[in-house]
Amino acid sequence: MIPVRTAFAIILFFSIFIFPTTSHGQTANEAYNRGMHLMAAREYKLAIEAFDQAIERVSYFYEAHYERGRCNQHLNAFEESVQDFTNALEHFPDFTDAYYQRGLSLSAMGKHNKAMEDFSQTIQLQPENPQPYLKRSEIHTRNSNTSLAISDLSKVIELGHKNPNVFFNRGKLYEQKGKYSKALKDFSTAIEMDPIHAEARLERGLILVYKEIYTEATEDFSVAIEQGIETQQIYQLRADAAFNAQLYDTAIEDYTRLINSFRQRNEQTHYQRALSYYYAEEYEASVRDFTRVIGLNRSHEEAYIYRAEAYHRLGRDSQAMVDYRIILRNNPNNAMAYEKRGLMLLETGKPDEALQDLNQAIRLNPSAEAYFSRASIYAFQSNTRQACIDLRQAAEMGHEQAQQMLSLHCP
Repeated sequence: MIPVRTAFAIILFFSIFIFPTTSHGQTANEAYNRGMHLMAAREYKLAIEAFDQAIERVSYFYEAHYERGRCNQHLNAFEESVQDFTNALEHFPDFTDAYYQRGLSLSAMGKHNKAMEDFSQTIQLQPENPQPYLKRSEIHTRNSNTSLAISDLSKVIELGHKNPNVFFNRGKLYEQKGKYSKALKDFSTAIEMDPIHAEARLERGLILVYKEIYTEATEDFSVAIEQGIETQQIYQLRADAAFNAQLYDTAIEDYTRLINSFRQRNEQTHYQRALSYYYAEEYEASVRDFTRVIGLNRSHEEAYIYRAEAYHRLGRDSQAMVDYRIILRNNPNNAMAYEKRGLMLLETGKPDEALQDLNQAIRLNPSAEAYFSRASIYAFQSNTRQACIDLRQAAEMGHEQAQQMLSLHCP
């Protein structure tokens, strides 16, 4: 049996010789070839005129209908292109490219479900072509059919498509479904293929933050910023990730940008920068920021505590004591204030006063550090039994130094 496409080609060949030429003395085939040359030169309107002449000469010239449809696509005349592709399919029902191109035009017109039918037909006729799977996945994504979209993108990957955006888009879909390990793998693959893929870096960074892998997240946000994503959100993300990764210089830089460039002069941003300065041992700068926080919120107890700690590190213990008195006057049940003041008193050679504060801290909210510090006071007082009790309690709460001392001093 003669294939359908071959049969049409034979009919077309005979029609060129049986019927008269065009008004310019051209056969249908010559008009078609002229249209193809004009199309290649991006002279789409002139190309359409040439294809018109070919179709006038041979109405079932399906390739001329198809190419005229592509010209209309380039001119954004999508309704006309849909009609052209439909005409081509009437004369050649298995014309795979016509289904695909008609699907593109229907999508451009917002007729996505009709477009999906054409992409599905293209897949049926040409299952090894990744393009219709890609386009159908876009419509599934638009329709919130996430699983179907993932299935189509997985097929594209199975067919060996090497575009990093395929992995990126599938990663986004996995992320929406809460499958973060799969999403992380896809974003990582996209980045392996394109190390400066800004969107993949951003999305992977978000998942790394969720998984509390802060150093790598900071690196991803940095690449995304270098590649042009310079929003308030990404600087906030990098600042917080860097802080949790103990990359305090980066955190300080980003919190400062948020304050100065994005006008984010709020209590939380100043507090985070103050903490970053504090842990970076830039105590004067931390005092300034904690003071700003207190000015914005005089009930911010942690700001008073850390400012008192910073004052102590600067050797200004009298100012630190003022802050602790303010806190404990306003909230006599603040265990953290008792613990921090107790540690400061212990460091400054006042074990009896320190013991009182640590007793209060443990009564209100016991911590491993408070038990460990109180154990050291009991050991200093030669109260070995009570020191061992506190060391054992601290060790059970995960205090590594207490665990080591317990094995040495409390057999």
